[in-house]
Amino acid sequence: MDFNIDLSEKISLKYPNEVPKGYDVSQIEYTYDFIYLVLERGANIDGALRGVANEYGLSEISLREYLIENKYLLNNANPDEISRQLKSYNTKSLKKILKEHGLKTSGKREKIEQRIFENNLLGSDYYLSSKSKVFYKNKKRRIGIFEEYLFEYYYFCEFNDYYMNNFQKKEDNIPVEFIKQYINKAVEDEDHRMFALNNQVMVEVFYKKENYKAMLEYVLKNFCINMNPVWKVDDLSDHGGIAQETYENLLFLKQELGKNRIISAYFAVWDSFNFEKIIVSKYTGYRCLKDLLNYKDYQRIVDDLQTKFYANDDLKIKKFTQKTLFDF
Repeated sequence: MDFNIDLSEKISLKYPNEVPKGYDVSQIEYTYDFIYLVLERGANIDGALRGVANEYGLSEISLREYLIENKYLLNNANPDEISRQLKSYNTKSLKKILKEHGLKTSGKREKIEQRIFENNLLGSDYYLSSKSKVFYKNKKRRIGIFEEYLFEYYYFCEFNDYYMNNFQKKEDNIPVEFIKQYINKAVEDEDHRMFALNNQVMVEVFYKKENYKAMLEYVLKNFCINMNPVWKVDDLSDHGGIAQETYENLLFLKQELGKNRIISAYFAVWDSFNFEKIIVSKYTGYRCLKDLLNYKDYQRIVDDLQTKFYANDDLKIKKFTQKTLFDF
């Protein structure tokens, strides 16, 4: 089974059928440019909207609506957000704003903030949200995680949405939890290909982290679901059996962890599926796993599985209607 997919066929949860043109980069680029103009260049909201809309050939209205819908901009009517924004200024800066508008600068900090709020002195009916500032300040970390682990398979827009809601998590957990969304969706949809592909991506993540114990779980998940492909009932004759990547990963992990640990983990992983239907029994899977780890001919093992199970309609029907006695 080929787990490698063309970069034009990345996986989208939000748009499973047809991804909008330019979905991977454009919204991220102009959102970043807009926030940069406001935070770093001192532009007011309307000026920044105008500049970014002209740069990207957008409508100012549609750009404003996008930023509001995604909570990068908040309306003046949200006093909690305005209060948070005011607190990002020191008192000296707030007094300077008042002075520039010919208003009194005396009084306690609370009175100064109230005076600025009541006179709408920050220059717009809309304000950058705290989400905007997180988006901007965490750009390097966010892009670094995506490029290190995810860019080959997923859209940055969807990772960015996930990151913005989970940026406080430990960096090591962010790509793992992100991929789990796709694995869970594949289980829900009973989508064999997407399940195997996303598990393989997880294998690559843990390989890069040199976390071979965690890597083993996902290698074995692919081994189990490919041994017993209950989500592919209608096209079993086309099932490739054990993926080449899975075979190679098993041999690698045998060197790192030892054969006994792999076999012990196999039973736990198989049972975690709680297979309600059986094509290939757990015992058969165990014998196949032992053969692979003992360097028996990979292609012969795959061919035997094809002959005995995936291309044998009579046996397939029998296995679906009752569990084998050897499935302990």
